Amino acid sequence: MRRAIRFCVLGLTAAVLLTGCTALPISAPALTHEVVLSAPAGTADAVAAQLGHRLDVAEITERRIATAGDTVTVRFNPPQKAGKDVEVREELFRAPGAFGIRPVTAVGTDTAAATGCGKDDAACTVTTDDHEVLELGPAGVTEKDLRTVKAVNVQNQWGLQVDFTKPGADAFATLSGQAACEQDPELKRMAILLDGKLLAAPTLQLECGQSLSDSVQISGGFDRDKAAQYSALMGTSLPDGVEIVSSKP
Repeated sequence: MRRAIRFCVLGLTAAVLLTGCTALPISAPALTHEVVLSAPAGTADAVAAQLGHRLDVAEITERRIATAGDTVTVRFNPPQKAGKDVEVREELFRAPGAFGIRPVTAVGTDTAAATGCGKDDAACTVTTDDHEVLELGPAGVTEKDLRTVKAVNVQNQWGLQVDFTKPGADAFATLSGQAACEQDPELKRMAILLDGKLLAAPTLQLECGQSLSDSVQISGGFDRDKAAQYSALMGTSLPDGVEIVSSKP
């Protein structure tokens, strides 16, 4: 009798029908959202793997990713918060995740002059939430210099903890050291960007001769979900040219 009971429990665990045991059906959750992407030629498998990592970081655990030719299809359920779906931004699936820290070389107020920042631009301009126009120099730190990125809660405010590789830490020390020695207080700043968009432009509270190196914390009024999705973007780059073909709902 004991042996029969033991086999019966095993049958339930494996969802196999055994004599004298009724198997319980095990079904995967229905996936309600779908995003179909086109990937640059020959990159679909790599893009699928990179998206899998992004979705892990963004806590989207109910999902399936499939490839066919140069097409990647992602079916998923958004994570839940207080019984409601968390908004999943399209950038999570298609944005390259190009990170950059640039020196601020001038500050103005003519918002029409803001051109945005391309990844390879030697100089560019962006606008802050306070309607400042920041002229920026070349990126001293890029996504290649990132070691880890994670969402963190510091004093009840969500943000991002960015840790650099050794070359990245050296580059960040050079950039922050130069900003610390600027005579104009408005230029003691660095612009932190993701895919050409300004995340923050902090003023450095450093004396000339001081610098920062190993890491930086980025805050900008994020909630937990937005911080998680930003960390997913920054932590895993996608090739340029990934486009959304269709999405639903």
